Amino acid sequence: MEEFKISLINLAHLCHLASLGNLLGGLIHNLNSPLHSLGMQMDIMQRFLLKENQSENQLVENVSNRLSKMNDEFENLSNQLRIAGIRADFLDYPPEKMDINHFLHQEFEFLRANLYFKHNVETKLELAPSLPALTPLPPYFCLGMGLFLERLVEELERRESKHLSVGTTVSNGNPIAHIVIRNMGISEDFCHTLNLACSASPFQADQGEEINLYVAVLLLKNSGVTFETELKDADLSIQLTFGEKNPNH
Repeated sequence: MEEFKISLINLAHLCHLASLGNLLGGLIHNLNSPLHSLGMQMDIMQRFLLKENQSENQLVENVSNRLSKMNDEFENLSNQLRIAGIRADFLDYPPEKMDINHFLHQEFEFLRANLYFKHNVETKLELAPSLPALTPLPPYFCLGMGLFLERLVEELERRESKHLSVGTTVSNGNPIAHIVIRNMGISEDFCHTLNLACSASPFQADQGEEINLYVAVLLLKNSGVTFETELKDADLSIQLTFGEKNPNH
């Protein structure tokens, strides 16, 4: 079999495009629901306006209630589009600093485009207040975190796991994220690739490694993130320590 080499950065670009394409279908579904709801609310409000024999107070109350629900759906639409735009710009316009709590909350909101995750997974976020911001932020940190979290959500669906806990703490001035997936029959390929990337061993596509996970971990390691993993029974625990000095600089 012929071999070819590709730089990590070029591979990251390809994974980024594949990630956006993969999430597009779920995003369209998420946009379709509030748009349908907006249309229904507009129809109902029009009926209220045309309805006879109702007092002015009743009319005002009914219209006000419907406008409030329409505003909620509009905010939902705006939020989905805003987060999608930020994700699309991970490579071209990386932020200069990062609030890990805000990033995690935003990412999990966007990852609800995965319908299994949205409807079946109970997500528990325990975010410590006043985490120090990451600054300066390595250029590929956001992409690496996005790919890593997306791959975790995909594994939740594959293994039909329904419990995900994410927490943040601070140690020695560095933010730390703790991720625990419970009751998960974790796949051998996932664990193998995670360990392979953490040890910076060469990637060989014919041995079952998963390229998105491998690239995500390497990008994060190059951004100064350290990994600690533990698989106990059916529970997978992953600790990511941010802000460590980049070993490549």
